[in-house]
Amino acid sequence: MKLGLIAGNGRFPFLLLLCCSFGLLEASGQEVVPVNANIIMGHLLHHVPPVYPRDASAAHVEGSVIIDARIGTSGTIESTNVVSGPEMLRQTAIDCVTQWTFRPFEKDGVRVIATGRIIISFSQLGQNSTSAVSGSQNSTLSQRFTVQLNQEKTPNVQDVNPYDSFDANDEACKKGVLAKQFNDATVSACRAAAILADQMPLRNNFLVKRSAFVFAASAYAGFGDNKDALPWAVKAVDMVRLGYDTYGGSHAAYKIKGTVEVNLNNLQSANNDLDQAENFLRKDIEDAGNGPKRELVNLKRILVQDLKFHARVLMIIGRLDESRKMLNEAADISKTDTETQ
Repeated sequence: MKLGLIAGNGRFPFLLLLCCSFGLLEASGQEVVPVNANIIMGHLLHHVPPVYPRDASAAHVEGSVIIDARIGTSGTIESTNVVSGPEMLRQTAIDCVTQWTFRPFEKDGVRVIATGRIIISFSQLGQNSTSAVSGSQNSTLSQRFTVQLNQEKTPNVQDVNPYDSFDANDEACKKGVLAKQFNDATVSACRAAAILADQMPLRNNFLVKRSAFVFAASAYAGFGDNKDALPWAVKAVDMVRLGYDTYGGSHAAYKIKGTVEVNLNNLQSANNDLDQAENFLRKDIEDAGNGPKRELVNLKRILVQDLKFHARVLMIIGRLDESRKMLNEAADISKTDTETQ
């Protein structure tokens, strides 16, 4: 029985399909339940990208490896069973999946075992492609080949718009963060949206990816989980460094990273990030100078808040002169803003 599907087209070169069976009760009394795709993506805490085996790439072996996975009550993969797939690709797919970890699944407040089908497809895309799963260029192999998590056609399975899962989670995430509802539902939605965004190709998705990463970091930080917030904040800044972002988006990425660094007491790193955030915000204010007055006033108020926050960080690390200078700048902006209203 198919209970969940993330489908795909050109926007999502990586897709995860999970097909689950009816729940059952083991002899031990432990319940085994199906998990649909939206829920399992929301529970995914850590994923390791698959690596294209060198012998398979040399032999030009491509194809999909279908794995039935069992997720234990601790959130780790307890067992896997390869249903089908090229022999040369099976082990690397298993090695990848068995390292994934999930937030434990629950039913009526009790942790349960979840089962699902994971399909990982391997495709050689040419000499110059980069592994968008890993989002890095750590090896020659990842630069040459992309590992795709693709949709497999399953009998009696209705195709789903590939935008549905991301867009629904992204909307729920932003709604929760903007309303400052930092709860499990908001964090789960932001995590799911960020994971899906992380799997998008770079082309034409720079802003979407950065936005999802910023909101995921914000959700985690608001929830008090700064350790898990930091990797998403780093990803957001990495997107900005590619040079395709807006001043406002760049400010948001560096600001959340700096804020998380402060919460983790990494004050020197936070100082550098906050400097970058303020520089981008000043450029945004300069560009807004000929626009609507309300927008300019709002940007200046944000800069004042940022400067005051940054000044406190500088005070803590003993850079008192810089702290006072920053507070004076904030006061001057506030005064000028008041006089022009």
